[in-house]
Amino acid sequence: MTPILQARNVTFGQSGRQILHTVSLDVLPGQTLGIIGASGSGKSTLCRLLSGLIPPHEGQILYQGQDLATASRAAREKIRPAIQMIFQDPYGALDPRQTVREIVGEALDPAPDREARILTALAEVGLSAESANRYPKAFSGGQRQRIAIARALITRPSVIIADEAVSALDVSTQAIVLNLLLDLQQKHGLAYVFVSHDLAVIRHMSHHIAVLEQGRIVESGPASTVLNAPTQPETRALLENSF
Repeated sequence: MTPILQARNVTFGQSGRQILHTVSLDVLPGQTLGIIGASGSGKSTLCRLLSGLIPPHEGQILYQGQDLATASRAAREKIRPAIQMIFQDPYGALDPRQTVREIVGEALDPAPDREARILTALAEVGLSAESANRYPKAFSGGQRQRIAIARALITRPSVIIADEAVSALDVSTQAIVLNLLLDLQQKHGLAYVFVSHDLAVIRHMSHHIAVLEQGRIVESGPASTVLNAPTQPETRALLENSF
């Protein structure tokens, strides 16, 4: 299977500190790559690079073989809607001054079918058409994360990058949101990059796993292999500390 999104020998530093060192990984169509690692290992930076929010200092981020950094402006305009992010904090990720309609539909302005697509996206995440008129403060944490998912879906992406997307939610709400994401993956053939410190969540979601340690991929492979028969001490330490 040809990867839809790739990192190739990606290096990134900030404020004189090297955060990522020659990182390479593949994201396959319709599957989930789980990324695990200790705090400060570079997971969130890797998400921002994969999404195209920041460029690598060295190496390449490739979407369907196109380098995000060197693609033409027309190519970037096509790629940008195809890669979406869901952030950790469902409270901070939504502008409290905007209605749900404005938040979800912002990327579509001024598309003629904007309203229909907003309502479809809301329905897909289990929110009513009436919710489009309300503000984020009217919703629970789980509902706000559904709004964030609807915002990601509105551009009809191929890849969604979820950076600790359920860690701010209680356990029962986590399960609801995770199962929603799995349903959407099956329905739309979405590829996910899923970052979580919770290995139970990673086990539930992932087809493949990459282990990040101090900015380097130290182990990667099928989820069952990495979780049940790890070969690297860093992976074994993560698994032992999770119980």
